[in-house]
Parts: sequence; structure tokens; C-alpha cells
Amino acid sequence: MKFSARRIIAAILAALFLVGLAACRNLPPPKRGQAAPSPYVTQQEPGTPGADSSAGASDGIGAGAAEVQEAAGTPSAPGTSESPGASGTAGASGTAGASGTTGTEGAPYALETSEPTPALPSVAVRRIYVDLSSKEVARGTPIEPKVNIYPADATDKTYTLSSSDEDVLREADGQWLAVGGGRADLIATAANGVRGKAAVTVVVPVESISLDKPKATIARGEKIQLTPTYSPDDATGMQASFSSDDKDVATVGRDGTIHAVGAGKTSIRCTVGEVSASCEVTVVVPVAVITVSTDSRTYKVGDKVSITVEMVPDDATDKKYTVKVEGSAASLTGDGAVSCDSGGEATITVTTANGVAGSRTITIVDLAAFADEVFRLTNVERARAGLPAFTSAAPLTKAAAVRANEIISSFSHDRPDGRSCFSALEESGVAYSMAGENIAMGQRTPDEAVRGWMNSPSHRAAILEAGYGRLGVGVAMDEGGRLYWAQAFAD
Repeated sequence: MKFSARRIIAAILAALFLVGLAACRNLPPPKRGQAAPSPYVTQQEPGTPGADSSAGASDGIGAGAAEVQEAAGTPSAPGTSESPGASGTAGASGTAGASGTTGTEGAPYALETSEPTPALPSVAVRRIYVDLSSKEVARGTPIEPKVNIYPADATDKTYTLSSSDEDVLREADGQWLAVGGGRADLIATAANGVRGKAAVTVVVPVESISLDKPKATIARGEKIQLTPTYSPDDATGMQASFSSDDKDVATVGRDGTIHAVGAGKTSIRCTVGEVSASCEVTVVVPVAVITVSTDSRTYKVGDKVSITVEMVPDDATDKKYTVKVEGSAASLTGDGAVSCDSGGEATITVTTANGVAGSRTITIVDLAAFADEVFRLTNVERARAGLPAFTSAAPLTKAAAVRANEIISSFSHDRPDGRSCFSALEESGVAYSMAGENIAMGQRTPDEAVRGWMNSPSHRAAILEAGYGRLGVGVAMDEGGRLYWAQAFAD
């Protein structure tokens, strides 16, 4: 009995130890009539080492399980209630334990653990496509992209969308919108960095056109550039076309370059779609050369000079001009002519509206002053010869002036009507007993005239005739500016 009590105590302690291990391992509770599983038994395939039931008997686990059942008060076999040690004796031999491990009720069981499911291989995104219902949209239109990822069984199909130009295409409140004119790419980027994109063209119609030159005046043969400005500023499709209403006046190139062809007016139009603007073009033919002419280059005081102006080309569109006279010898009259006021030179300048100028210089002769100078120079020669100076007489001067004008048409001492030159003295009221006449033609100054006479013996003799005491001088000029000189001598 003492040996049996020790065995019972040992079995109870072993059972308590196994229960503690089962609690720590969170093992399932044993079935009714089944021993608690050993925490040292792992799941094994049948036939593998350690699966033999006799091994449990040799460790005494089978015996321990039987003892746990007995200690728990399970029914024992008939006739053995008073001899529990009999079974213990069998356990000591290992046979009971061995027979116990072969039963289905009392045999220890393996843990029902499942192997982890092997992880599937990751499939990477190789391509990503962005499809749009339309690649050209009007501003303000929402964009609804469709993103396709290849291969279809890619592990991570997440992606992000972005715009290459947010002034054209932008996300707002979770929606993509065409916000400005131009072209932009909608870009889809997968989680692994693979990208795809689709181009979007946002159309903004031209609402109005303004031209940098609403009006222009161009000289024939010249050209100017016409530059349009479109509204709104981000308008697209600005393929402007240019046209001319009258190509005989001006033509226009595709780039808006206007070429002036001929005098006149025309409209140059710039058109985009249904919108247009125009430039009113006036083509002028400017004066290239101006020529100023007069009847003569030499005039006398009191004459009125008419100006003739010629311009090249003949079809110049603006032939207006201004006249300016430089020099105190002449002045402008109210009718555009030039008045010869005193002896000397005067320059007449004519300037056209486009700045082209021409000029003419004239010489104005003061015939009375020339006559007075001849009178003075003649007396100089008289003084050199020791002769008294001539005196001036108005009737004699009048007769000399008549004769100077008459020799323009008939350079002779006979008058144009055939009468003697002295008849002019009589007609002028000159009384004389002795008279003479000197005439000359072509000399430009009084000095030239007097020197010419003094170099001619007959004319010199008249100047130095001691019997003459009075002198009249006349100077005349023809339409060509040639001067004619006359001296009338009387006693």
C-alpha cells in the first residue's frame, strides 16, 4: 500500500504538470475518455520517426495518461476497484502503457496545426495607357480620362494623374478641366513609376481682332507690316488670312505684309473664322524730282516773274508746293509770281509736300542805275582826257532810252521805221546844233559798255568830243536778258 500511494501521488503531480503545459500552449481540451495531449508532441505524418505508440510507453506518457484518467475518477474495470495498483503494476512493465497508446480513447493526439499559405509572386505594371473621348475640347469642358493598366493581373494598379501645363489642363474639385487655350499632356503614373500620357488640345475661339494700323498711307513701291492682335489673349487656332479689296492699289502677303502698287485707296482685311478687322490703306505717288524754270535768268526792276514748276513722275498724287524767295532784289506777289524790286540776284525755291525741292536763281537789273553808272564812268574818261564833265538833261536821257529800246529790234543808227536816230531827239524836245550817238549790245555791266566804247576809235571820239556838253544814257533789255546801251550827245 505504501508503494501504491507513492505512485498515485506521482501520477497526480504529472497530471497537474501536463494540464499546466496545455494551458500555456493553448491546446484544445481533451475529449471525454481521451488523455490530454502532450505538449511535447508535434504534428507528424504517419510512419515518420517518433510516431510509434510504443515510444510513448517507454517515456511513461501513456502510463501517466492512464493515471490521470484514474485520478479523475473514471470507471475502472470490474473487480479492480480495490486493486488499482494492478494496473499500475502493468504500467511499470510498459506493456499496459503500450496497450494503452494503441487505443483511440486514451492515446495522445498530435496538434492540428496548418502550414502557412505560400505568398503569390508580385506582378509589376509594365504599361499604362490614358484614353480620352476627344483630344480636342473647348475651354471649360471637363476631361474624363480612362486609364488602362497592362498586364491586367498587375499586383498594384494604383496611379496618379498630373498635367504638363496647368494653365491649359488642371484638376479642380476632383475633376479635370480644360481651363486655357493650348496643348497639354494628361499624364498617368503607376505606383512603380511607369507613365503614360495623352495630349489634349484646348480650343479657345477668337472673339475679336485688332490691327496695329487701322489706317496707313504708303508710297508706291514701298511696303509695311500689318500685325493683328487677338482677343482673348489665349485664343487658339489663330490662322489669319489676309486679303485686299483692290489689288491694283495694294496687295497683301500671307504674313500681313502690304505692298503698295498704285495710287488709290483700298481695304486690307484680316480674317479668323467669322471674325475680321480691316486697315484702310492709301497709296500715294510721291514727287521724286522738281524743276523750277522762269522765262529768263535776267530781269529788270519792275518786271514780274512767272514760275513754271515741273514734277516727276507725272502721276504724282500730291503736287502741292510752297515758294520761297531768298534775296532782297525780289519778293513774292499775291498770285504766286515774283516781283523784281531792285537790282541784284534772287533765288526762287519751290518745295513739294513730300520735301523735294528745286530752285532757280535770277538776276535783276536796275536799268536806271546802270544808266547812271554809264554816265559816271563816261565823265571819268572825260576827266582823264582833261575835258569838262557832261551835264545831264532829262529830254536827252528820254531820247537815249527810246533809242536803247529801238536797237533791240534793229541794231542800227537808223530807227526801226527807217528814220535817222536824231529824230528821237527832236521827238523828245531836245534842241541841239550838234549831236551824236553811241550804241552797244550784249555787255553785261556799265563798265563793260564804257570800256567797249573807249576801245573803239569812233565811239571814243564821241565820248571825248569837246563840243559836246550834254549826255543822255539809255539802257534796255530784251526778253532773253541781253542788255542794249545807248549814249545821246548834244552841244
